[in-house]
Amino acid sequence: MNILCCAACGLRLTEPVRRIDEMPEYPGWDGRPDAEGRRHGPASVPRGVYVVDPLPYGAPFEPCEDEDTYDGMVPGGMWMSDERGSLVSAGPCGTYVLHPLDVVDLGLHPDTSRLSGCCGLSPFDGVNRVCSCGAEVAIDASDCSGGYETRLVPDAVRVEPAP
Repeated sequence: MNILCCAACGLRLTEPVRRIDEMPEYPGWDGRPDAEGRRHGPASVPRGVYVVDPLPYGAPFEPCEDEDTYDGMVPGGMWMSDERGSLVSAGPCGTYVLHPLDVVDLGLHPDTSRLSGCCGLSPFDGVNRVCSCGAEVAIDASDCSGGYETRLVPDAVRVEPAP
């Protein structure tokens, strides 16, 4: 078991969690609110575990290099579109993907432009959660538009054995 800590100040950011080797298959979601009325999708990973995702995640987004063959799908990856066309994530690689309830002591980013989303936080505007020391540490996805997960940014955290 491990805990993930802020690289800047050493504060513990997670409950004890066990690393798994690959992302579980994403469960389907019908878009309906859950029993508590929350509209986010199902969790990407179960409680008590984390996984390192090698793919880029979140902002910034860059135009797809080969627009003619781009089919709108990035297997396992993050994509969007805007006036520039189809875009793929050029965000951090190697993010630590956790169930949001396994993450503790994070505040909202002070830049409110990173706090978009209608039912929760959207991951499309970059790092949106900070450690109490102010370090930018996580991308929270809790909006109705996608998965339910918290991704800790690899350069902002360190993994330590749980006490």
